[in-house]
Amino acid sequence: MQKVLFDIMLPATGKHYDFWVPSDMPMQTVTELVARAMQVAEPDFYRATADAALMYVPTGEIQMPQATVAQIGFTDGDRFVLV
Repeated sequence: MQKVLFDIMLPATGKHYDFWVPSDMPMQTVTELVARAMQVAEPDFYRATADAALMYVPTGEIQMPQATVAQIGFTDGDRFVLV
């Protein structure tokens, strides 16, 4: 299974976090896992919610939740903001 390295920025802190995600994982699952991890890493600044989303920095778009990382074509180092 291939993995892709994402750079996730948490706006409340301005910090960046690296996440390895399986290329066959749907973006909705990636978002849920990232949101839960951010809640653990930054409990004073972030609480995971059902409407969390990952915004792709170069385009400002939120990706289709059911599409996998590979289907969309993300590669190592792609940057996202947790919104």
